[in-house]
Amino acid sequence: MKTNSAPIIVLGGDGYLGWPLALKLAKRNPQRPVVIADNLARRRLAKKLGAGSLLPVLSPSERLAACRKHHQLTNLEYLHLDVTSDSLDALIKSRQPAAIYHLAQQCSAALSMRSKEDALYTLRNNEEGNMRLLWAVKENAPNCHIIKLGSFGEYAKSGLDIAEGYFKPSYKGKTAQHAVPYPRQSDDFYHASKINDTNYLSIAARMWKLRITDIMQSTIFGTWTEEIGDHPALFTRLDYDEFFGTVVNRFLTQALSGQPLTVYGSGHQRTGLMSLNDSVSSLAELWDDPAAPGEHRVINHLTETSFSVNELADTIKSQLEKKGFQIAIQRGKYNPRQECESSKLGYDIERNHLESRGHHDTLAQVIEQTLAMLLPHQTQIDPQRFAPSTDWQSSEEEAPASAVVSLDSVRQHNSEESRWEELRQLEFPYRNINLNPGTLGSPASSVIAAIDAFQDSDIMAYPLGQYGEGRRHLMNAMKLAAELWPAPEHSLHVSAGASQCSNLLALNLAREAAANGWKMRVLTTPHEHIGGTGAFERLPEFEVHYLREAEINSSDAFAERVRSLKPDVAFFSHIAFDSGYIFPVAQWAKIVREVRPDCCVLFDVSQSLGLMPPPFDHADAVFGSAHKWLFGPRGTGLIWTNSRFRERAGALHWSGSPLLDGKDTQGFCPAGGMDFAVFSGLEAALKLHREIGDQTIRKRSRNLAGRLRQGLTDLFGQRGISHRFLNQQYALEWEAGVVTIAFENYDPYPLYQAMNQRGVHCKCIKDLHHGQERMLLRFGVPFYETEARIEQALSVIADCEKAVALAGHTALAGSTA
Repeated sequence: MKTNSAPIIVLGGDGYLGWPLALKLAKRNPQRPVVIADNLARRRLAKKLGAGSLLPVLSPSERLAACRKHHQLTNLEYLHLDVTSDSLDALIKSRQPAAIYHLAQQCSAALSMRSKEDALYTLRNNEEGNMRLLWAVKENAPNCHIIKLGSFGEYAKSGLDIAEGYFKPSYKGKTAQHAVPYPRQSDDFYHASKINDTNYLSIAARMWKLRITDIMQSTIFGTWTEEIGDHPALFTRLDYDEFFGTVVNRFLTQALSGQPLTVYGSGHQRTGLMSLNDSVSSLAELWDDPAAPGEHRVINHLTETSFSVNELADTIKSQLEKKGFQIAIQRGKYNPRQECESSKLGYDIERNHLESRGHHDTLAQVIEQTLAMLLPHQTQIDPQRFAPSTDWQSSEEEAPASAVVSLDSVRQHNSEESRWEELRQLEFPYRNINLNPGTLGSPASSVIAAIDAFQDSDIMAYPLGQYGEGRRHLMNAMKLAAELWPAPEHSLHVSAGASQCSNLLALNLAREAAANGWKMRVLTTPHEHIGGTGAFERLPEFEVHYLREAEINSSDAFAERVRSLKPDVAFFSHIAFDSGYIFPVAQWAKIVREVRPDCCVLFDVSQSLGLMPPPFDHADAVFGSAHKWLFGPRGTGLIWTNSRFRERAGALHWSGSPLLDGKDTQGFCPAGGMDFAVFSGLEAALKLHREIGDQTIRKRSRNLAGRLRQGLTDLFGQRGISHRFLNQQYALEWEAGVVTIAFENYDPYPLYQAMNQRGVHCKCIKDLHHGQERMLLRFGVPFYETEARIEQALSVIADCEKAVALAGHTALAGSTA
């Protein structure tokens, strides 16, 4: 039985048909969640093919915000998901949907015939996604109703009347005793994939007793639906290129741009039509009228049943000329499908479901509505998109010179977001979105695999082997780190995380202070993490002094403070833990060296290691965690020390034999008796970092952080929540990929809790610090995230903030700062 808590999932819900369908379902079922699952492949592919939507299409999070504004809908969700991944199975298992609409398929016949790579992509995406769906429903939600979008183009149109899916054929005087599938035939690989899908659906219904409705969808046209109305923020896409533009939409854009209507081939080929509004309305009625268990219900989905392309062009020409357009028709110049039928094939079409619905939109009505939506964008039509470049019968070698590059080339050279998504799926396939790597990053898959391989090997029963393998991975990791961040004046060692390093450094200096009988003065900033400065603040051998904001912002003021204080220890984070400021630590250290040559200078690079090269100039010790922005094993880190510090300190580890021999290793290299598997994980993390590259990581994180910041600006601004961003102190404000928001009369903790429950994570800092109340949300954007996942996170944050506000947990005050 269905309950209001069981969602409806729309796979491919960002598309031309999927978006208005999801909108319709949400409007009809306001108490039931409607989950849009889409990997945005259509947007990326259309863009990289030199195509795209004539109507402006907003991002998923902006669309959901528009739904809340115009329809007061709060039950729509967006999830970035690829149907060919294990995420589909996880989604169905966790959400237990009442119904699933499957529209997440490569829908271009022309694209499927363009190249071997595009054909393979079509088959893998369409057939694998469909097969994964069937198995996921069988194993996790067998009572779920599957509504699968097929194609009327599957049918073999030979003049025989077309039954609705199944019929009893007669041949040589004999009639079949039970219904069999209507004959199917295809001239392209896209429709062949749909035919195969239909066969798979039939098997799943018969053998597994699944509930399946299969929609033989005809050509859809138009852009208006009742829910979209006249709201531009809710527009669906309108394509008019050879790959994704349906025939009526292409004719209308050609007419608006003064181009002739291009009729392919003879024009005698017939097509069924259905307006977008009719298709959406009909589909939305099906979910709560499920097929019976074991039933493969087939529905022929078309309202205009018998247009030839010639008749369609003539009808549009006639209607638009009444509105003052001068329309020409160009017949036969293009024939990419080699369609050369010389006669019109007539047939009746069984349409039991649609005939029971009654009224439908006429072609004239839809043309009127569509023109009204397209006219404001008339000047943006690109006539270069109309001419087809794909010859369906040519080999790849015979393809015309103007043909667009293959899909593989798009992936390798053009489609940046698809490449990042592939990397994310490979190395960081987490469903949750961790925007808090500066505290605990999410380890890469290769890191976890390296650790598992070490621990699962027979070497775990061979103690000397563990030492030997651990030593080998340790040396490899150190070599990689030295190549990534050369520091000829410093000795590099693998260490524990930064908090443990800071404790060891503090204890070592405290020993020196106690031996001399005086307290050491420590100069630091008020922006440090307690894990870094906590030991200095709590040990009686130190007195800690904090830089004022004016001294942080002025080198002259900083120098004056150093001269007056005469610090024994200078402890600075490269990037501030709370604010995300990038401190000019090298400049500060130079000043300290000039004023206090014997001062011990320590740099904590935990918030920057993996984002920016460590600053070594004038530092005695530089240390940072590898389990943050390097996405390495928990509790690991790196430390660089100069010879002056090593002579002064004597050691950090006072017992145990070092794993590596050398004059710089005694007392500073890790000793035996630890989990050597972490060295293999650290090696894997550094290899991945080297493969991506420092500059690419910084640029990627910076750009994604900018998108996040803009979205948060819009969100809190719309909510009237007073806030300000702290990452504006230095010129490299986005270099760290960090966004920190400070609030005044708004408690961010309930929002933070709600986000955690929805799988979006950041850092919430809420305390009284050095006499000042802090209410902060700190986001750090990993390089491997995608624009789509940032939009998904923003959508979740918006939903959580609204829920928190409705619950009365926050006080809204002031305007956006």
